[in-house]
Amino acid sequence: MLDLVIRSAKVCDGTGNPWYRADVAVKDGRIVAIGVVKAKARRVIDARRLVLSPGFVDIHAHHEDIVAHPSADNMLRQGVTTSVSGNCGFSAWPIGKSLANVAACKPAINYATFVGHGEIRQQVMGEANRKPTVAELRKMCRLADRAMSEGAVGMSTGLFYVPGAYADVAELAAISKVVAARGGIYASHKRSAGGKLFESFAEAAEIGKRAGIGIEISHLKVLHRRGRTKADRAAKVLEAVARYREEGIEFSCDTHPYPATNTMLSAPTIPPWVSQDGRLAERLADPAIRRRIRKEVAGKIAWLGGPEKIQLARCDGDRSLDGLTVAEAATKRGRNPVDTVMDLIVAGGANCIFHALRPADIARILCDPLVCIASDSDIIVRRTGVVHPRNYGTFPRVIREYVRERKLLPLEEAVRKMTAMPARKVGLRDRGLIAVGFKADLVAFDPSRIADRATFASPHRYPVGIRAIIVNGHLAFDGRTVSETTAGEVIRNG
Repeated sequence: MLDLVIRSAKVCDGTGNPWYRADVAVKDGRIVAIGVVKAKARRVIDARRLVLSPGFVDIHAHHEDIVAHPSADNMLRQGVTTSVSGNCGFSAWPIGKSLANVAACKPAINYATFVGHGEIRQQVMGEANRKPTVAELRKMCRLADRAMSEGAVGMSTGLFYVPGAYADVAELAAISKVVAARGGIYASHKRSAGGKLFESFAEAAEIGKRAGIGIEISHLKVLHRRGRTKADRAAKVLEAVARYREEGIEFSCDTHPYPATNTMLSAPTIPPWVSQDGRLAERLADPAIRRRIRKEVAGKIAWLGGPEKIQLARCDGDRSLDGLTVAEAATKRGRNPVDTVMDLIVAGGANCIFHALRPADIARILCDPLVCIASDSDIIVRRTGVVHPRNYGTFPRVIREYVRERKLLPLEEAVRKMTAMPARKVGLRDRGLIAVGFKADLVAFDPSRIADRATFASPHRYPVGIRAIIVNGHLAFDGRTVSETTAGEVIRNG
């Protein structure tokens, strides 16, 4: 007897090919038949009015805390069945122990991870702002090889963050060669989305060429300095991606469908050298250093759209500022925006939402065939506070806005961008497609109703229109409730 049959579904199989009508049968966690299935099953789902797609594969997430919160329900409820964590140069360490801990917690979704270059560099050099010695570089290569052998699917870099910002191409290419030899990819939070955008892409391409490694540009975004002429920088950067592929570099990107980013306040506003050796707050408290960097900080704020576009999501030094913009906080404190930013970092820092992206750029990037969908999300435990809505609605939003309402993508192409494309990029050979023999990670949704409900004003809202989510053959969500039993697996390289 079969475990599950999904009857008469409109199957979008992840390839991007036109949908077809079929039954899909599942046994022992895998798809065993597609077509007309007459055999009996323990559970039957009537999907005559539903689309059946592979479970969504989130290639860019920050879910290192899944051990403490294995239900990951803000991700599961939006259709994510596989999360790839360890992005932006930050990961758990060591990888083998981390993956063992995840497996022991029995998560609700599948879990894979990159090893963070920043973590490797921190292990060897701390936050030193210099080139590694020969011995240090060899040690970093050995740590990367160890991480890959323990199951990492590649290496991520955060060249926008400390200590990754201190690495040069030679260092990154040397470590990437080790990662490539184990079948991994290079996923990069590039060095700049603003003034040095094109140089950042050229740097990634050079690493891909030297190391012979696949390149994934994380959460591709384009910033335009406030007050400058609106150039179509998004189109030009996508042309560069296509050109690199013509040169033989396996180059692709991911993005999310929101006009705002989310990270710590210091990363996009303070020059990286100020953070070296872990002395960020100490240096910013020095009036001489403040005078030295004031103009540069003001310029960085301008690239982010100005102080009124920077929203304080969580201000650790003064929680009364949560939800305010930097402009509002500056007025409240009787300070100018530049000093307010530096004051807040000295007082403990802040997590911020930067409303700095143009909708036209987002649409152009998201619809490009070389760009897949990713959430850049966290696992949300308490449904309180200011968080980015991408944590709840990324994947349904793409279908609602770009497929159903704006008709910028065919449904089949949107599904490919959320399933097969990211799965293939990180080497998940039996996920991301509806095909016989593949793992039964599946999402059934009503194409006329699926929608995100989370907004910037009200972010803690689950999406609607998803009727069933299946993880390794197990019904993890029935459209109303999340199952108390879990079936997620740890996915290791190779």
